[in-house]
Amino acid sequence: GVVFMVSGGFFSAKEAINPAFFRAFLDRGYVVFAVVHGSQPKYTIPEITEDVHRAVRFIRHRAADFGVRPDKLGVAGASAGGHLSLTLGTQGGPGKADARDPVDRESSAVGAVACFFPPTDFLNYGAPGEDAVGVGTLKDFKPAFGPRSDTPEGRQQLGREISPANFVSARSAPT
Repeated sequence: GVVFMVSGGFFSAKEAINPAFFRAFLDRGYVVFAVVHGSQPKYTIPEITEDVHRAVRFIRHRAADFGVRPDKLGVAGASAGGHLSLTLGTQGGPGKADARDPVDRESSAVGAVACFFPPTDFLNYGAPGEDAVGVGTLKDFKPAFGPRSDTPEGRQQLGREISPANFVSARSAPT
């Protein structure tokens, strides 16, 4: 199965699903899950991240119903969708064993990431030290960063938390 992040500028909508983006997967027999997440300005990147973790957990929980192997899920996306894909590839992990909801007991880890032009480091956005956490180049996307982006200290903290480059490890999914 391929989990496809339908996201641009951290905005997602059913109308933005474009089967041409994942036709190559479908033609090769993959099942594609087009994930439409909660969008900015109502939701911030940390909230959107939780939404996509939940999507992977749901797919894994229902894998048999969908005819996919739960241990063979990949993720793909472009731009903000690429960022969310990298976030899953570097920070996906086990669910809570004691969660009341069985979906929340599932892992959000993915086995592979294919992404295109994703933001990877919001605190070094195109140049060392270039802060783009709702300012500068990304000022038009400020709602996605939320109120923590109002101060330099808040931007630094949030920028570290949402930058996949800070979470790359030996356990990260092949990308």
